This record gives sequence, C-alpha cells and structure tokens, in this order.
Amino acid sequence: MIYLNIPKKINIELNENWIKITGPLGTIIKKKSKTINLSFDTNMSKLCLLNDSLKQKHFYLAIINKIIFGVLKGFTKKLNIIGVGYKAVIENKRLVLKLGYSHNVLYNIPNEISIKILNQKTLTLLILGSDLQKVNQVAAEIRLLRPAEPYKGKGIKYFNENIKRKEGKKSNV
Repeated sequence: MIYLNIPKKINIELNENWIKITGPLGTIIKKKSKTINLSFDTNMSKLCLLNDSLKQKHFYLAIINKIIFGVLKGFTKKLNIIGVGYKAVIENKRLVLKLGYSHNVLYNIPNEISIKILNQKTLTLLILGSDLQKVNQVAAEIRLLRPAEPYKGKGIKYFNENIKRKEGKKSNV
C-alpha cells in the first residue's frame, strides 16, 4: 500500500466514481478510474492506494497531490504584456485588453479563476486558481490573443519565456 499524507485543512470524500477534495481555496471533484481502490483514514489523515500491482499508481497519486496543493495554496501563472500603448483593465469579470488592434479585445474570466494586473516595469497579468489545468488553459488563451512577435518582441508572453529574436531587413546604404 502507498500512503499520501493529507494536511489538516483538507477534507476528502470518496465514491466509486469520483474523489472530492475540499480546501481553503475551493473544491475540486475528479473522476477516478474503476481500477483504483482508495481509502481515506480520517484519524491518521492518510489516503491509501490499495492497488499495489497497478502500473500507474504513482501517476494517480501525483494527480491527487496536485489537486491537494491547488485547493490548499493555489497555482499562479504570469504573463507579460509588452508594447507601446498596450493596456489591460478588468471590468465585470471581463478582461479588456488594448493590444494594438482597431478594437478592444474582451476575454471572459471563468468563475474559478482570478486575474490581477501588476504594473511593474512591464505590464504583468497574474492568473490565480486552484486547478492547474484551468490556470494554464486561461494563460494560453490570453497569450493567443497577441503572441509575442520575433522582430520587436511586442505582444503577450509568459513571464519566463524567451523570445528568439530575428534580425530585420538590412539596408544597402
């Protein structure tokens, strides 16, 4: 048997078809495979995986561990918006972006996600949520609105992303 220690702030409910994990930042319900046998010991705060012969046992425990981390501390993703005149404002659960187009770009923020706008040296969007997959999905959707271009580097990029720059046209002067 493999054990996973559960923090005291986390509540777990098990069923044949799903596992429900509740923490300070929300609740996540995950459908589970029928080949997995889990048991939760409330006295010792341990989640036990009863299938020792299962090949993907560490994979399932890693997924559950990520969910526990998400409802306990949450996940973040940073996006940098680089360009002259590029702006971002949040209005009524909508992200309004000025990205150099002739119109404003509107993005509806999902209920489980919150976005903060930080004005440091560059305009930065901080995407927060308890589900890692949804945080990454929202970050990817926002980035697709204006991906960073390789000549001047203008656009939306991930915080730690390096844009491979290209050399522009050369003049024959």
